[in-house]
This record gives sequence, structure tokens and C-alpha cells, in this order.
Amino acid sequence: IAWPMRLGLGLEVVTSSEIDTDLLGTFTGEVERTCSPLETVVKKARMGMVVSGLSLGLANEGSFGPHPYLFFIPGAQEIMAFLDDRLEIEVTEQLISTETNFSHSLAASIGELDDYLARAKFPSHGLIVRPNCEKGNLGASADNGGLPAKDGMVIKGVRAFDDLEKAIDLCRRESSDGKAFVETDMRAHMNPTRQRVIRRLAIKLSRRLAQLCSVCSCPGWGLTDFLPGLPCALCGRPSEKALFEIFSCQKCLHQEQLPRRDGRVAVEPRDCNYCNP
Repeated sequence: IAWPMRLGLGLEVVTSSEIDTDLLGTFTGEVERTCSPLETVVKKARMGMVVSGLSLGLANEGSFGPHPYLFFIPGAQEIMAFLDDRLEIEVTEQLISTETNFSHSLAASIGELDDYLARAKFPSHGLIVRPNCEKGNLGASADNGGLPAKDGMVIKGVRAFDDLEKAIDLCRRESSDGKAFVETDMRAHMNPTRQRVIRRLAIKLSRRLAQLCSVCSCPGWGLTDFLPGLPCALCGRPSEKALFEIFSCQKCLHQEQLPRRDGRVAVEPRDCNYCNP
């Protein structure tokens, strides 16, 4: 994130180790996320502003699961928020990508994971291991063999074959079916693939912030919504696809309704609710 902000806007990114974003939810479920991704990313940025005492805030939030448009393919949704208390604006951008190693597998031994480890890009990318069917709690005094941080029955940040073997053995013995549940560690510092997507989003956000409103000159002018109604190429009826794109200012709320930038003037019949109900 720092490089696009510096190169595109001349801003220096300041971080702090005093911020515990796990309070807003964890990927592994120890802390449930009760807010939407958009609400969460704004709260993260606000936490940073409180700790740093700065009037500018910047944060990122990721979600992973089935791709919203390409079924049976894993997808990543990244949201980034930029807050400016002086200008009283909150500018957000998002990116939905198929570039992710998000996946999981079951194993009783590391030898059962050869194909999976290649797909998960291990060991350059971290893994998380836990019992597949938990039958008890190890307790605070249990020895985890020098493995990375362990929260209850969850072993995070595994990035070495020896540690993975130990983690699987530990978790399979605590599982009622003798299997360990192995999943990709989607925390950004453990996932270079996710880091690349976040950088792409940071570039997108920096370009958005460099655009000024034609009315009040506030930064952050950009696409915020769309007007559906793109006609079907076969029957001519309006579809749910965007007919116009709506650009707006976060400060003065000035809006402009503009034609699609891709020049598309119709949808295929397969995307028409009438031709393909």
C-alpha cells in the first residue's frame, strides 16, 4: 500500500503495532465479525487515526469465498478506505479478483497433501491447521512443539514443512475423526498473492484520490454507483446491467451520469431476464 500512496499522492503510510484489528473479527473465527466489510474497514482506519493522532486514515479488509460471478471458482474481495477528517470524506474502493489461493483440505499426515500444498503455494504462503472434528481442548499448558502462534485449537502462520508435519499430527490426535483441517492463511503478511491484489487496489484508490471534483475540487471523484437498464441485443428489454455509470463527490455530493466507459450498448440474451429467465 505504501508505494502507490507515496508515488501517486506523495503520502507516507504510518503503521502502528498498538492496533489489534482482531477485535473486529478474525479469519479463523475466534472473534466473529459482526459488521459488514465496509463498516469494518472504516473502523480499522479510524482505529489507526486514534492511535496516530493523524487526520488521515487508511485501512484494508478482505473477504474470501466463492466468486460472486464465476461459480465454483474461489474469489477475493478487497475493500480499501481512505478517511480525511479535515475534509470530512470517506473514500472507498474495492476489487474482486480470482487471483487467490484460498482453499482447504483434510489430512491425517503431510504425505496426503502433496497436490494441495502446490495449489496453496506452500511454503511461500502460510497455512492454518486445526482439528477437523474437535473432541476437546488442549488447555493453556499444552506443548505445541515450538509452532507459530496458537489460539485454542488453531495453529496459524505455518510456513515450514517440519512445522506443518507437527501441526497435522497435533491436530489429528485432537480430532474425533483423526483428520486435521488444513487451510490457507489469508492474513496479508502470510499471503504474497493477497499482497499483490492489495497493491492493485491501492493503485486504484490512489488514482481515485488524485481525481478532483469539478465543482468543489475535493479529491476522490469517482464511480460510486450505476443505473441499470442496458437493453438486450435480442429482445430490446432493459436488463439489470449498467446502462449509465454514476460518478460523484464525497464532499459536495455533486453527481454526473455518464455512459459506460467500455462502450457496451447491449447485453447478450443469456444475461437477459426475459430471454433467459
